[in-house]
Amino acid sequence: MLSKQYRLKKRKSFNYIYKKGKHVGNETLALVFVAAKMKHIKIGFSVSKKVGNSVTRHKATRKMRAACRPLVPMIKENHSIIFVAKEGVEKKHVTEITQAMANTLRRAGLMS
Repeated sequence: MLSKQYRLKKRKSFNYIYKKGKHVGNETLALVFVAAKMKHIKIGFSVSKKVGNSVTRHKATRKMRAACRPLVPMIKENHSIIFVAKEGVEKKHVTEITQAMANTLRRAGLMS
């Protein structure tokens, strides 16, 4: 599980990041990020109804959280990030999702 200090929870925060943030993506997921004033990174996960029913969406969210956990120490500070799942992410293994996340973070310039 992702530590509470790194979680992005408020709807207002999600809306701000979607509105002001930059987008990077690949076939598995999309990344929306914005520079923040805080010292920590904040990470949120979004899975739309296109992925499946509520059970499938929750499973995809858990896989994304597990995939993100080893990447947290390598992400640059002072950013708020949202990972948006695309169709088919629920069928992928956690290691594949981790690689996809690392690739999008590198493309966005957020890996240190």
